[in-house]
Amino acid sequence: MRKKSSLGSREKKALKVSWIGLWVNAVLTAFKFVAGILGHSAAMTADAVHSLSDFATDIVAVITFRITGRPVDSSHDYGHGKFETLSSVVIGVSLVVVALGILYSGGGRILRALHGEVIAPPGMIALFAAVVSVVSKEWLYRYTAKEAKALKSNALKAKAWDHRSDALSSIGTLLGIGGAIFLGERARVLDPIAAIAVSVLIMRIALPITWQALGELVETSLPEEAERKLLDVIKTVDGVEDAHHLRTRRIGTAVAVDVHVIVDPSLTVAHGHDIATEVERAARSLHGKNSFVSVHVEPRTDESGNPPRGYDDGHNGFEEGPPHHDGRDSESDPD
Repeated sequence: MRKKSSLGSREKKALKVSWIGLWVNAVLTAFKFVAGILGHSAAMTADAVHSLSDFATDIVAVITFRITGRPVDSSHDYGHGKFETLSSVVIGVSLVVVALGILYSGGGRILRALHGEVIAPPGMIALFAAVVSVVSKEWLYRYTAKEAKALKSNALKAKAWDHRSDALSSIGTLLGIGGAIFLGERARVLDPIAAIAVSVLIMRIALPITWQALGELVETSLPEEAERKLLDVIKTVDGVEDAHHLRTRRIGTAVAVDVHVIVDPSLTVAHGHDIATEVERAARSLHGKNSFVSVHVEPRTDESGNPPRGYDDGHNGFEEGPPHHDGRDSESDPD
């Protein structure tokens, strides 16, 4: 009997997109390297290195989506979503490294040209490779970006911009190679100049992707506006008198929420449980059914902070442990 795949529909679609990108990049990388070497083009060789990084990160993406598609298990209580975030970091960092390498190489050629070295004219095969790259990578960008939006995948979004950066870099390569071919010997410096322009463009795209993914890995909270909206929705749940001690973080495409809600102390345990369940549903209505929501129910206290009717929850209404925040601005304590 054939074993049923553990991957969900979302992960299967993401995996398909990654495979398509992988094979296109494999062909393009080989073609660009041949064109760069035979065509004596620094810009095309730099473009080939960029495509090689795309190919490597496509392999990372394929492996990642196989992992993130696995369900929650005994060793990963919050699922495998962080692997998708880690993939975004790998892609972003690889782009930064590639950009620095291209910048160094192109800058070196320009300096040597300024000291009298004659730059060899690039061949027509390099120009043709640039045209092929622009068309194929722009198509990959549009296809991947569309799927990333539909699947709400930051890793695919990073890959889409990876493809777009390659398409834009190939446009710069095309202009540089074309100028070097058709404008004469003095214009041959346009080839390494195009390589430097490519590196700057890649860096501008890579840094925000890397920063956002690193923020998720170090447990950065959701934006303040998102937290405020979440608290507002929770407070609309019947039986919730107030909500505080909010904690949020992202786990791949999912969101984890921990919140305390204040209820009437005279309620039964069963009623309190029902209210907590409704709070969970309210939170998931904002952030998806795969969100991890933990609700702590607290009795309403009097103005002195003491629970009425002699009730004591063990911390007299004040939670022990790490500090929380309420998703709203608070006045700073005086020195």
